[in-house]
Amino acid sequence: MAKAYTQDDFDELMGKVQKVDMRVAEYLESAGREKWARLYASVNRGWTMTSNIAECINRHLLAARELPIHDFLEEVRRMFGRWNYNNRRNGTYMFTTLVSVNVEPSTEFVYTVHDGGRRFILNLNSKTCSCRMFQLDEIPCPHAWAVIKKKNMVAEDYCSDLFKPATVLKTYDVPVDPLPDEREWNIPNHILEDVVLPPRYKRPPGRPKKRRDKPLSELLFGKGRHACTTCGQAGHNRRSCSFEPLRK
Repeated sequence: MAKAYTQDDFDELMGKVQKVDMRVAEYLESAGREKWARLYASVNRGWTMTSNIAECINRHLLAARELPIHDFLEEVRRMFGRWNYNNRRNGTYMFTTLVSVNVEPSTEFVYTVHDGGRRFILNLNSKTCSCRMFQLDEIPCPHAWAVIKKKNMVAEDYCSDLFKPATVLKTYDVPVDPLPDEREWNIPNHILEDVVLPPRYKRPPGRPKKRRDKPLSELLFGKGRHACTTCGQAGHNRRSCSFEPLRK
C-alpha cells in the first residue's frame, strides 16, 4: 500500500489487510495515509522507503559513542566530512544520462499506450500517465519511455533534475571545513562564562544497552536473510528487482 501508484491498487491491498486483521487497517487509517502512503503524500516520494536516517548514522558511531562529548562531536564532524567528499567525488564520475508496447498517437503530445492488455493515457506535455508512475516518480514510466523511443526524443528532457548528476553535485557543494587547533579557537566570553551542569538523570541499574531494538519485520525475516532495498521484499536484491519502472 505504501508504494501503490493508483487508487484501485491501494484499495485492493487495503481490502486484503482488513481481511487479515481489521485492527491493523484501523491503525494505519488513524496514523494518516499521507504519512506513509505514496498515493496520498503531499510531496512526490522516491522508490526506496527507509527508516530514519539516524539509524544509518548510529550504525557508524557505535565506537564513538563511548568517547567524551567533545571527542564524539569531532568524530561526527569528521565522518560527515568524509561522506561529503566521497559522495561528491562519486558524483563527478557520472557520465551516463539515464536508463514491447503498442503506441497509438492521439495528438502531438497525447498517446494511448497498450501494455499487457491494459490501456494507458500518456501526456508528454504535462508529463503525466494514467499509471501515475510518471508524475509521482518524476521520471519516464515504461509507457512514456516507449513513446520517447518511438519519436526519437531525448529522455532527459522529461526527467526531474533530481536524477541528474548536476543536482547530485549540488547536494555536496557545501564542504565540511576542518577545525583549527583548540588553542586557536576564538570563544565568546558569554560562552566561556556559561556553566554546563550534568543532566538530571538517574542511571538505571544494569549494563547500558548498546544494540537497537529490531522491528518485527527483521525478526520475521531472521538473521542473514536480506530484503530488496527497492521494494522491501525478500528473495532478491535491487539489481534484480522488477519493481523499478525502467527495469520492467
